[in-house]
Amino acid sequence: MPELTADSLEWVELPCDWCGSQSYDPVFCGPDLLEHLPGQFQIVRCENCGLLRQHPHLAWSTLKHYYLETYVSHGLMTRDQPNMWKRLDKRYGPWKRLRAIESFQHGGSLLEVGCGTGTFLEEAIHSGRWVVSGIEPTPHAAEYVRSRLNIPIHQDVFSKVALPEASFDVIVMWNVLEHLENPIEDMRYAHHLLKPGGWFVFTIPNLEGWESRIFGKYWIGWDLPRHLYFFSRSLLLQILPQVGFRWVDARCLSTSYHFLGNSLEFWSQSWQERHPTLRRALLAVYASLPVRALAILPLGILDRLAQNTIITVFAQKNNSSQTYVIDLNPG
Repeated sequence: MPELTADSLEWVELPCDWCGSQSYDPVFCGPDLLEHLPGQFQIVRCENCGLLRQHPHLAWSTLKHYYLETYVSHGLMTRDQPNMWKRLDKRYGPWKRLRAIESFQHGGSLLEVGCGTGTFLEEAIHSGRWVVSGIEPTPHAAEYVRSRLNIPIHQDVFSKVALPEASFDVIVMWNVLEHLENPIEDMRYAHHLLKPGGWFVFTIPNLEGWESRIFGKYWIGWDLPRHLYFFSRSLLLQILPQVGFRWVDARCLSTSYHFLGNSLEFWSQSWQERHPTLRRALLAVYASLPVRALAILPLGILDRLAQNTIITVFAQKNNSSQTYVIDLNPG
């Protein structure tokens, strides 16, 4: 990995991916609070349609170095966890997600875009109802899944992987859509790859959730510079029909205890120099077992109200004659 400095970063300036407008209003600037790598990154709001995005954003040649091997989606899959309790804890989230999908589609062909190190694909295989494959741009993660699960894993970004039209019953993106440089085109490509009536299931940061309002620029949902786009519910209700989907449901599938801890850590970083002991105490108390147990009920209620950090959208491909021409080799 090359040494990253503020002067070595390569930037890209693109118009709004939804309406194409070049006009925007700045919202805030911030650093990389998760990995503490160089740069200041700006969130803007499109003056025309209101879509929030990072502008300018890092070119992939630079941005890929902000996904370290310790990144949250790059941990060991369930079978490789060192003890039983960690295996049970690791499996719960993927099991809950798969259970939610199976309330709409009982089985079939499933593609995970941005599969990380394969914990969800591992659970789908375990159920015995799915023929699975994945797409993952990070080389070490893609190779890990390929070697451990012996399934097709395409090591590239979604838009550059050529797959047959109408070949999947379900396409999932867990915390991926916000990372994509052209998310609207990628939604169209997902539509192209799904069978009639197929399901597009994606998880995104919940702009309407309570944490985004409480923590502001310290909210984990921004995750600068890795997150490029931020979708409100109202805007998604406009976008999805235009790209060939109908909105069916939106749920918070898991309590946001871990994400709330990230936001607390980001918020308290400014204390490090003046009150390091107080900061360590706050984070230690939050990480303690009694606090985690006490948080289950209120966070569970917020889940039911769709108010937690991450929300999952279930969209179904419309059965229409409209088709989309996808250029896999732009330029």
